[in-house]
Amino acid sequence: MKNFSIDVAMYFVVLILAFVIPISTAAASILVGLGVIFVIFHRLRTKNFPQFDSNVLEVLAVFIVCEIFVATMSWEPKISFREVLGEIHRFFPLIFALTFVKTRKQLCGVLIATILAFLLNDLAGIVQYFALKEPRAFGFSHTPTFYGSFMLMQLPFLIFASQIKILPQIWRKIALATVVLSLICLVLSMTRGAWLAFVCVAVIFFILEPKYRLLTAKIFAGLAILFAIVAICSPTIHNRLETMVSTKFQSNTERILMWKSAFEIFKDYPLSGIGQKMFVKAYNEQYISPEAVERPEVTDGGHTQPHNNLLNAASEGGIVGLTAFIGLYVYFFWRFWHQKRREERNFAFSAGLTAILILAGLQFEGLTDTNMTQVPIMREFWLLTGVLMASEHILNQKTIKE
Repeated sequence: MKNFSIDVAMYFVVLILAFVIPISTAAASILVGLGVIFVIFHRLRTKNFPQFDSNVLEVLAVFIVCEIFVATMSWEPKISFREVLGEIHRFFPLIFALTFVKTRKQLCGVLIATILAFLLNDLAGIVQYFALKEPRAFGFSHTPTFYGSFMLMQLPFLIFASQIKILPQIWRKIALATVVLSLICLVLSMTRGAWLAFVCVAVIFFILEPKYRLLTAKIFAGLAILFAIVAICSPTIHNRLETMVSTKFQSNTERILMWKSAFEIFKDYPLSGIGQKMFVKAYNEQYISPEAVERPEVTDGGHTQPHNNLLNAASEGGIVGLTAFIGLYVYFFWRFWHQKRREERNFAFSAGLTAILILAGLQFEGLTDTNMTQVPIMREFWLLTGVLMASEHILNQKTIKE
């Protein structure tokens, strides 16, 4: 181990993570653990930690302290503290990518690994729907809803990859082709929240990029027409669209009842909530509405979250947890925004803009689904965030040389 290099070892951890996170939760867990071991070994060997981004670490530390407070006040602290450890675990891909992706060659490697993983994820969904006749595509995700979240992350990142000149042309073309497949898979996931979130992301891009408004309008008008044609020809998609505004559709009415119950929990426990992972107990045993049809005996153990990120944070974490949740993502939005402003003169589809669109997509979908607590989704989000933040310095170096 005399020739051990933390930079080399950790780069390969990030490289493999980029490929396995969309495909295997277990493999990703092993790799994150291996990365932690490498960092600890480096610390023991050199008496120093790698040069992590101190601002990011401080923000994450404040968030974790708030989460620890919530867990301490939880109905069942043991379960909540286990969730806090899981939250810490999910941040490691961000720290690894931001710290150890340093060169153009390394960035290209991670981009290629990510493109391949996204391509496989798309192909799996297409095979499921068309060959295996699954009612909804889910790829390598646990559920079609998770799959929709992955498509919201894949699409901006693939467009970003297709525009980077340091990437070989063949891979830029593959990235662009995978964009088409991801759009198809977004539709095949039948995830209504992801569909609406995609529309919101398109509007955000239209607003933030005035130079491309005409092109954006043409592209999305074409996609809207194509989707309308598909919806007319497909009874399944047509029915999913109709349920979006239906006041009688059970999934809609149950969500509204859960939202009301989550707010009732927040009113009863305003400071620290009931603790992480406690909504399932509180809702199904105490706060479930008499009007609710989907009860524990019908849906296994009952609903585990209120299908809304903000209400989940408020009910389980109170004011402390809700403030920590909002503060964390406001900070990263602020980072992405300033990165976009620095990059926009040099890049048509910048890394900062890409990160904004990914975060916006997840948060908009999170108004109807609790997606920001799910392990595979958050691992992918934080890894892509780290890669995009690291790419600014790398791409600026290339711009200077050119």
